[in-house]
Amino acid sequence: MRSPRLWLGLAFSLLFLGLLLWRVDLKETMQSLKEANYLFVIPGVAVYFLGALFRTLRWRLLLFHLQPIAAGRLFPVVVVGYMANNLLPVRLGELVRSYYLGQREGVSKSAALATILVERVVDGVVLLFVLVALSLVLPVTGLVEGVARSMSIPWPLLVSAVVAPFVLVLGLMVMMAYDPPRALALTGLLVKPLPVRVKARILGLLETFVAGLGVLRYPGRIPLLLLLSLAVWLAEGAMYYFVALSFGLASSLGGLTGMAAAMLAVVCTSNLGSALPSSQGAIGPFELFAVATLVVLGVQREAALAYTVALHVALLVPVTLLGLLYLWMGKESLVQLVRLGTGNASVEQPSRARDAP
Repeated sequence: MRSPRLWLGLAFSLLFLGLLLWRVDLKETMQSLKEANYLFVIPGVAVYFLGALFRTLRWRLLLFHLQPIAAGRLFPVVVVGYMANNLLPVRLGELVRSYYLGQREGVSKSAALATILVERVVDGVVLLFVLVALSLVLPVTGLVEGVARSMSIPWPLLVSAVVAPFVLVLGLMVMMAYDPPRALALTGLLVKPLPVRVKARILGLLETFVAGLGVLRYPGRIPLLLLLSLAVWLAEGAMYYFVALSFGLASSLGGLTGMAAAMLAVVCTSNLGSALPSSQGAIGPFELFAVATLVVLGVQREAALAYTVALHVALLVPVTLLGLLYLWMGKESLVQLVRLGTGNASVEQPSRARDAP
């Protein structure tokens, strides 16, 4: 409760929820929730875990230059990481996932964290690409303007806030991956005034972090990385589609085909919006962006909110329960992983990268 991360995340979530709820009739929303046919959620959750398998295969590819790890051993780590993101604010689950992997497989924690950062940036690039591709069947420009209008934000500001971080971080990562000595030298200049011990720790962590970016030095792996990322989001889009069947949204979205395109648009906007800092499970930004997108595409606001609430529960609860089960089976403590992952004081040695066969 004393963590500033917790209060920062809660503040953002409350802000987004306030923007969402002030124009919604909650009685109509509850009625939509009562009338839904939740049988369609079952195949939706199954497809979500197929997406988790694609996430595992993608992470295995990102880690391969550090250490080849079987997908069967990585899958529980991926699930535990997503469980931690759902229970902890401001995406602390990424630290938990990197530390948990280090404990289980002996991989450098900071190098593992670098691969997760690559994963996040690639996700952003793929989602932006899908949104552009949807412009062939959906009025994407009008969609962006409509979402921004519903949030009372100028649309150029919204687009800049979403796109700029991915472009800047991707450029920085490529520079660090291809020219580690320069990255270390620049960091050395920045930390020069610091005490020797602190400076040594920062440079040691940066060196192992740069090692985790090594996948960017293998152009042949990039197409497979992008394909696996696309498979991740198509699987998640299929889950959104099944849950939409529960609420009968096809009639508002131009039939089943129109609903499929709309669900992919919701995948893009809700997940790009969830990159913003928030509390546990991205509660707040996810709902605001998803509802705004559906309203612009023709769904009544209360029905859109009911659908989004059910969807978010289906996204959060099963993977959280499975992650807690994995921790229980391994006799691990989430609290211990958080403390060690955020407060580990050791300076790691650089990982030895290896080439793919």
